[in-house]
Amino acid sequence: MKKLLLTFILPFFLFNNLISQEIRATVSVNMEQIDPDKRIFVSSLENDLQNYINNQQFVNIEWEGERIPVDINIVLSGGNRNRFSARMYIVSRRPLLDDAEATSVAVRLLENKWAFSYSQGANLTFNINRFDEITSIIDFYMMLIIGMDLDSYGELDGNVAFDRAKQVLLLGANQGVEGWGTHAAPGELTKYTLISELTDPRYHNFRKLITELYLDGMDLLAKNKQKALENIAQTISKMADFKEKRMVGPSAFLQMFFDTKSREFAALFKGYPDGKVFDNLIYLDPTNAHIYNEARR
Repeated sequence: MKKLLLTFILPFFLFNNLISQEIRATVSVNMEQIDPDKRIFVSSLENDLQNYINNQQFVNIEWEGERIPVDINIVLSGGNRNRFSARMYIVSRRPLLDDAEATSVAVRLLENKWAFSYSQGANLTFNINRFDEITSIIDFYMMLIIGMDLDSYGELDGNVAFDRAKQVLLLGANQGVEGWGTHAAPGELTKYTLISELTDPRYHNFRKLITELYLDGMDLLAKNKQKALENIAQTISKMADFKEKRMVGPSAFLQMFFDTKSREFAALFKGYPDGKVFDNLIYLDPTNAHIYNEARR
């Protein structure tokens, strides 16, 4: 169980002794879409990003327990005048209690509006008050991942991370950077809509259900799978009730959550005798109805 200890009031000389890094990232950079003569400019990007993430403290808390495992796959294109475009695929996992080998997919995201200038051996530094084309997007997603991880251990514990992610978002929005805008269609999955909902009190009850999902369900799988599945099904029923009674339109947060968890839920409940859980999942996540119907059969 992770516990939070805010360090805002601590003297600077104590800061480094009390905090630790939250993320254990593996970064892969694919350069196949870049002309061979341009690849030299980004030859160190993979190592630079991995070192930056794994040696950075993103949130001012004392981190207890293992680092969050995160896989980041980046596909580069462009390369003219050291200017690159990228698609970034991010997956984080949450270790399950009482089973040292088991993990649950916690966050799965695709970023396809990333453009930046880069030269070999660039110095990547963290500054929460300054927008940077490379580090700010990394900071935003790592803070979001940390917040989701903290929420899985304690109700609304992720607030401290989500608030910092929103601070980064607003820096990009204020500079008019593509992909960081504050205008989006209802339910459209953007950085702005996602972090806005995660910091909106109207979604607090759904976030609390995520805590319940892990502590009363996922973490119980190793000890008592039948009881764990019953509890997970009950939590999913509460999520469906939340959508029916509390929501008035599409949600970027729910879309991200169920895009992340759909295949895991389907695998857990494959052949489950109570079909109501599949009805609830399809109601919550109609986009992935085919996955749940296949598991039901």
